Amino acid sequence: MIEQALREQLRPIVDRRRSLDMAWRLSVYWLLAGIAGILLFAAGRLGGWTSPLAIPALCVAVALMTIWALFRSRRMQPDYHAVARDIEQQHPDIKALLLAAIEQKPQGPDGRLGYLQMQVIREAVVHATGHDWLQSISAKRLALANLARMAAFSLLLFALVLMWPDFHRSSSSTTAGTPRRGYSVTVTPGDAEVERGTPVVILARFEGRIPPSATLRFGPSGKDQQQMPLTRSLDDPVFGGIIPEVGSDVVYHVEYAGKRTRDYTISVYQSPELVRADARITYPAYTKLPQKVVEDTRQISVVEGSEVVLTFTLNKAVTTARLAPKSGIAVGLSVDSEHPNVLTTSMTATQSQQYELQMADAQGRSNKMPPRFVIDVHKNLPPELKPVFPNNDVAVSPLEELTLEAEVSDDFGLTGYGVTYTLAGAESRDMALGSGETAGEKPQIRYLLAIEDLKAQPDQLLTYYFWADDVGPDGKPRRVASDIYFAEVRPFEEVFRESQSFQDRQNQQQQENQGGDQQNQSGDQLARVQKQIITATWNVKQQANRSPGGIDSQKGDMEVIRESQAGVLEQARTALTQAEDPASAQALQSAARHMETSLDHLTKASESASTAELTPALGAEQSAYQELLKLRQREHQVAQGRNASRANNANSAQFQQQLQQLELKQQENRYETQRLAQNQQQNSRREDLQALNRLRDLARRQNEMSNRLREAEAALRQARDEQQKQEILRELKRLRDEQLEAMRDVDELQQRMESPQNRQRMADARQRLDDSRSQIRESAEALEQGMVSRAQTSATRAQRQLEQMRDEMQRRTSSQFTEEMRNMRDQAQQLDERQNQIADEMGQQLDAKQKTLSGSDVNRELADRIDQQKESMQKLLEEMKNVSEQSEASEPLLSRKLYDTLRETSTENVDKALQATGELLRRSFLPQAQEIERRAGQGIEELRKGVEEAAESVLGDETESLRLARQQLDELIRQANEEAARAGGRARRQTDDPNGQTASASDQQRQADAQQARAGEGQQDRPSTDQSQEGRQSQGTQQAQQGGSPRSPRDGQQRPGDRGQRAQDGRQNPEGRGQRTEDGGQRAQDGTTRDPQSGQWDNGGGTGPLTSEEYRQWSDRLRDVEEMLPEPRLRDEVARVRDRARDMRAEFTRHGKEPQWDLVQTQIIDPLTELRQRVSEKLAQLQSEDTLAPIDRDPVPDRFSERVRTYFENLGQGDR
Repeated sequence: MIEQALREQLRPIVDRRRSLDMAWRLSVYWLLAGIAGILLFAAGRLGGWTSPLAIPALCVAVALMTIWALFRSRRMQPDYHAVARDIEQQHPDIKALLLAAIEQKPQGPDGRLGYLQMQVIREAVVHATGHDWLQSISAKRLALANLARMAAFSLLLFALVLMWPDFHRSSSSTTAGTPRRGYSVTVTPGDAEVERGTPVVILARFEGRIPPSATLRFGPSGKDQQQMPLTRSLDDPVFGGIIPEVGSDVVYHVEYAGKRTRDYTISVYQSPELVRADARITYPAYTKLPQKVVEDTRQISVVEGSEVVLTFTLNKAVTTARLAPKSGIAVGLSVDSEHPNVLTTSMTATQSQQYELQMADAQGRSNKMPPRFVIDVHKNLPPELKPVFPNNDVAVSPLEELTLEAEVSDDFGLTGYGVTYTLAGAESRDMALGSGETAGEKPQIRYLLAIEDLKAQPDQLLTYYFWADDVGPDGKPRRVASDIYFAEVRPFEEVFRESQSFQDRQNQQQQENQGGDQQNQSGDQLARVQKQIITATWNVKQQANRSPGGIDSQKGDMEVIRESQAGVLEQARTALTQAEDPASAQALQSAARHMETSLDHLTKASESASTAELTPALGAEQSAYQELLKLRQREHQVAQGRNASRANNANSAQFQQQLQQLELKQQENRYETQRLAQNQQQNSRREDLQALNRLRDLARRQNEMSNRLREAEAALRQARDEQQKQEILRELKRLRDEQLEAMRDVDELQQRMESPQNRQRMADARQRLDDSRSQIRESAEALEQGMVSRAQTSATRAQRQLEQMRDEMQRRTSSQFTEEMRNMRDQAQQLDERQNQIADEMGQQLDAKQKTLSGSDVNRELADRIDQQKESMQKLLEEMKNVSEQSEASEPLLSRKLYDTLRETSTENVDKALQATGELLRRSFLPQAQEIERRAGQGIEELRKGVEEAAESVLGDETESLRLARQQLDELIRQANEEAARAGGRARRQTDDPNGQTASASDQQRQADAQQARAGEGQQDRPSTDQSQEGRQSQGTQQAQQGGSPRSPRDGQQRPGDRGQRAQDGRQNPEGRGQRTEDGGQRAQDGTTRDPQSGQWDNGGGTGPLTSEEYRQWSDRLRDVEEMLPEPRLRDEVARVRDRARDMRAEFTRHGKEPQWDLVQTQIIDPLTELRQRVSEKLAQLQSEDTLAPIDRDPVPDRFSERVRTYFENLGQGDR
């Protein structure tokens, strides 16, 4: 018995031996047959012997020999010993290992191999993996055998060609005088077996007489049959037709010239197919979430540690089924005892995974496109702590009351939170300030720490940190702590004396530095480094507690901290020998003693790999730092100056901190908080816009679905024959598939809403979206049962719910006056455009040389249009007035701009000018009307500019939106083009067309950029200037941090393991290492940057937006472009392209059929390229009034686009 793994390694060699044997056999047989044929030919030519049975007999003999050779080759049992000998000859190093592995047989009672036997087989498999066993039968031998076979077959064909003339003459003489009579018909496919739902082509081929027509009759056995006329193929004696869909066993025959063929049977079989998949989710107890059942789904989102039970309902019972992950071990499925077509499995979700359901029935048929499932696991993240006040190290007086504030939140609720403070040398005190907070709440930690109650003395050190408790993924309590903060108790009095002039003070400092009087500076330096050691030790302790590897994962950091502590200890001893003041000497001696204690504990922690030694090490480090605080000066001399030596940087930073603390307010750095809030708002806004776009798309599709169901129901009632009814039923099936696809899109949107950054904000929307999903599912089930009216009702309900969610989301994502200003801007632009058209027509009328009777009719028409202009303008002014009044409090800039535009319009009397123009046109005073209309047109143009300027304050810069949309379109077009090129699709149009109609996106980009270089150069430079200014501010902040400011360590903290700066700065970010980040942190790799539905397997390799993992990202970017575009018609064009791409993607995912690349070019790439051109033209018009933009580049109507394209192509192919 050979183990399966070894058999898999030997199978290619066995197959090659079998192919070699079959090739030689066929060579011999065909060679003998060829020689026999040549002998028969020679007998006919030399002896005159011929027979009409010679060639048939030879062909039959050849066929029998070939079948026998194939049969022997198939039935030939593999000789593994011979294979092993060949391999051992090729690889002598294997010795007798392979023979020993092949001869192993089970010896145990359970039929399994022993350990040593398995080891022998494993070593053989390892050798096969590292060596090419296939070369034991060289490719040269196989090629030689195949060459011999082809030569023998060529000889056989040559013999048959030689024999054919004699055979033809003999058969002609035998059949002469017996012409054919009647009809002879051959029907294909005859009796056949096809898969359910596939079309079948019926062909009737006649020989001899050909009837004038033929009819196909088909239907289920014992029921009424349908009739279908067969169509003749040109002059060929073939009549053909197609049965669109075979849903059950069909009996058919062909009728012709009053006759008919026998009955043929088309049997139907079903491949294994998934009907629906349900998921039952049992969340961990710490989440306090109820059990959830998701019906008919392909992707689910669960919490880490959830129990998931998947139930698969199939169309038939199967013999084998497994849930294969993309990576890892396949999950087994169990069959329901009562329902053989129902499979179940359960698992504990620990990480996100993607699965394929692979099935096979008793006949060995497998599912053609295995359905895919995504289980997206959300990690149980630790609590998030965000210190609010003071959020830095402070100096306090012994009588001060220090207010401590922080924000804390957790994804599944807190069990407790509070603050812990410690006086150096004393025990820590934990102050629990809350417990039992539910998920989504963000309680505030507030505690008033009375320094006087602690009886703190000057130069003592008080440390504190915030903490929060929750339940970890393992069900055990988990505590997360913030960074450690310092509150140094300062003396009541510190003397600042103004020294002599700055130049004298600088000279004095230089003399002191040259003289070596550096005691105070040395003490400050020791204190600063010791403070960083405390912070680094604290960070290492917190990281070791959170890391699975414990302190072993922090070995490098521990070594750096220990070396830094040893270095500070050495500096302290050096300073002790130079100390002149007894108090300073005593402080340095005590600090050195505490440093020695800390160094001993750090050494033990590194050796024992235990964090228990870090606690006393921290206490000793804090005591040492407290002793070093006693070296600070109580009296200072200061002077005003522009530059200071580096030696005074530390003191200057400390003085500046004290001055800042006098003006301290209970809030952190506003600018940094504002920048962080802006980033969070931008991320949240993008997520909201993505959700809004999907809701809008789902609502539109359900609206279309409701209308199509209504039409299908009416058509079904009016269907007159069975053929029409079947066509409508096929349409209903397509609609059901679209509803199932809509359910997948709803699942994708739900998964997006359940991500950490969206879970709290979209909790209500997620629940309502689940209700809409239920309505869509009911609609699909009703369509499956044939209840069209019920399906329409459910689709309408889903549409209404989605529209309500869309409207609410739109109100939340947009400013209060966003939609109003967008509508007013569109109205003003349309008003100005119509006025320009009227002015042009008036000019044409005035330039006409002869007046006709129809001239008065034209004037009256223009007058009516002028009246409509007046009404539209009055309506627009009324809306502007209302918005100006409503926005006075919340949007004062918008209100002021609208008010100024209203005032200017009213002073120019545009309405009166329009009224006068209309009256003059009715009286045919065209020159006077044109003069007044010119003033009205100028007023409407100023009105448009004023509305556009006001809209920018709310909608943003339209130019920047268009520029960003164009960049996104360039990237989208590039990705689609690259995928089409890789797939070998239709060649794209040439980019050197002189008319520019078929230019590539990159060429259009260069042309548009050249047009915009003059007008947009200044605008493009401004963002870079702002960035450079921001970079200088950031650089200055970092320099201030390195200068020793106590306020800044947490702004640029690094972990102690980052060598090179460990000894200078050991702090972390205030959010805490390992804690949850603002944008999702760890969750980003679980759900937000992956394509959980459509991007799991590449189905053949390659990358591209339609056939690989990039589809979701490509579609999201297309949605972003849709939101950026200001004009509705442009947004509608993007939506149409996205719908086409979604249909192609669904077809690819459902059937594994690659898109038709010529359709991709015409329906996706070309419309995107044309849209990109429109955006460039719009951008060129908006960038500058001085920029020249073509005025005759209006978009070509759809019905003429193909003709225009053909015209330019023919024009470009002319003679040059």
